[in-house]
Amino acid sequence: MIRKLFGWLLTLVVVVFAAGAVYVASRQNLHFDAPAPAIAASTDSAVVARGHYIVWAVAPCAGCHGDPKQAVAFESGAEIPLSGGVVFNIPPGKFYPRNITSDPATGIGAIPDSLIARALRLGIRHDGRALLPFMEWQNMSDEDLKAVISYLRTLPPVNHKVLDHEPNLLGRVVLATVLSKPIGPKGTPPATSPHGATVENGRYLVESVALCGSCHTQRNPATGEFTGVPYAGSHMVEKDSLGRSFNPPNLLPAPRTGRTAAMTEDQFVTRMRAGRVIPGSPMPWQVFGRMQEDDLRAIYRFLRTLPPTENDVGPAVTESRAKT
Repeated sequence: MIRKLFGWLLTLVVVVFAAGAVYVASRQNLHFDAPAPAIAASTDSAVVARGHYIVWAVAPCAGCHGDPKQAVAFESGAEIPLSGGVVFNIPPGKFYPRNITSDPATGIGAIPDSLIARALRLGIRHDGRALLPFMEWQNMSDEDLKAVISYLRTLPPVNHKVLDHEPNLLGRVVLATVLSKPIGPKGTPPATSPHGATVENGRYLVESVALCGSCHTQRNPATGEFTGVPYAGSHMVEKDSLGRSFNPPNLLPAPRTGRTAAMTEDQFVTRMRAGRVIPGSPMPWQVFGRMQEDDLRAIYRFLRTLPPTENDVGPAVTESRAKT
């Protein structure tokens, strides 16, 4: 009787495992359909200039899409080809941001403007599959979305085929479940962008363009979902070539652990202009240091309006066990 019971249990386990494997495999390449935003690139020099400003001074696009062979030049402030190739080696697997130059074969040159807009706004690739939620620009204004696409169209083509993503077993399960659907905007994105040293502009830049929360909010390392208080700091799981990981600080106006509580507005602007202090820090200082002063002041003013949640993330850098 015990042997029969054990056999039934074993059979049940095998059936459940097999069913789960079939389910996960069947959901690796789901396709979605949604109307593309009616956004088309412009050749107007002011529109292209705004797109250039967003790409190189506000949204750190090159940190993911830049040529990794030119990382040193990028850190020194150079504008490098956005030809892709950076690898994110994280718990769910290895993931490679795309080539976004105008090359028609390996970049975005052959993809219509509207489908690029759909990818950024609705999280749906040009082939209908869901984008991984690493680019959180869904609430970027129509005006800025048009500007970014207009600027990208001016980039010289670079023929560089980026490797396909390499999810491991955990990654395949995540892609079949919590990340199986594309992520769209929260509410209705604005048609135009706010400007000036205002809280409204600061909120827009922090939440929809500069994406400060991507690093300064704790995430689930397996799924990428936010789990911590927004902007209260985090512990990053990625390690650099020296085996170090970084802990982006608390940006809230919390008296004990918040960075903005200890800075005046002028000090904040000065620090953002000063550049990298910690070698290897993932903070794109060379990008944000180019931001217009009104935009930096707007960001500070917005962060100062947030609840002062205390959260001590510890030292800025965590050494690997092998080196301690």
